[in-house]
Amino acid sequence: MKKIPRNWTFTAIRKVDPAWGDEKNVVLVDKPVTAKVEWESDRVDETAVLAAIEDESELIASGTSDTLSEMDRFLSGVKEKKEYVGYAAVEKVSVPLSLKCLDGTRVQGKLFTWSEAEIGVVVCATKYGKGKAPVAALKAQAEFCN
Repeated sequence: MKKIPRNWTFTAIRKVDPAWGDEKNVVLVDKPVTAKVEWESDRVDETAVLAAIEDESELIASGTSDTLSEMDRFLSGVKEKKEYVGYAAVEKVSVPLSLKCLDGTRVQGKLFTWSEAEIGVVVCATKYGKGKAPVAALKAQAEFCN
């Protein structure tokens, strides 16, 4: 089995087993990721810079990955009558930043965020063939199915 890259992290895991009854969903992980920027100086207009980062790139510069509620909406459509695991994962990234101030000096910083997000479901009893399931799905099945 291919290992999940170290920069992928589970932000939400829910295990559902019909034997427990329809109401029994167990939250095993609920760790949203919060995007943030750290600067080497306090001279930075944080609001303006965050808006510029989001306007100029595809990266998220502020906010939190609200994956548990997203996953609950996703799982509400799942009608499996077998034990399964719902998962949400993000690929965390850090991006170096450099900002030129009006006086010509440069300020260095780093953006901590995520670039990819994945949400899905794996049936615990199913054996997925090579290439038939995302790496995060295989990792969720290996770690959270008994």
